[in-house]
Amino acid sequence: MKVPRRLFFYGTLTHEHTNTLTATLLPRLGGRPRRGWVRGALFLRRDRQGVYPVLLPGSGRVEGWVYGGIRPIPRAVLAAFDAWESCDPRRPERGEYRRVPLVVHTRSGPLRAAAYLPNRQAPLGLRAVPGGDFAAHAAAHGLRIFTE
Repeated sequence: MKVPRRLFFYGTLTHEHTNTLTATLLPRLGGRPRRGWVRGALFLRRDRQGVYPVLLPGSGRVEGWVYGGIRPIPRAVLAAFDAWESCDPRRPERGEYRRVPLVVHTRSGPLRAAAYLPNRQAPLGLRAVPGGDFAAHAAAHGLRIFTE
C-alpha cells in the first residue's frame, strides 16, 4: 500500500482531544490541520474506558480534520497510528480497522486522504452522532472520551 501524504481523523485522534498519539504524533505529520468532511455516517461506541466514533458508509457528512500535506507521512508515525487502530496494511482483512483513501471536502477544495474504517460489520449498540461531529457531540453531552 502506498504511503499516504494526508490522514483524515474524525474522532479521538484529533488535536481536539489529548492522548499520547495526539500529543506526540500529530505534530510530526506536518502542516496545519484543515477542517474537512467526508460522506458517511458517524456512530458512537461505548467502551469501559470511554466513547469513540465509528465511521461507516452513508450519505451524511462526517466532520473531521486533515493532517499532513506535501510529503508522505513518516513510516514510523504511520506504523504507530496503524498499531493504535489495529490495522495491518499487509493483511488488511485481519485487522479491526483498515486504512482506506477517501475524498475529503475542505474550503479549498477536495483532497485525497487516508482514514481508518472498521474492517468488520458494525457491532450492535452503536448510536448515531447527529450532525456527524464527534468532538461537538461529546462536548455537548459531557462524554468521557476513550484516550488509551
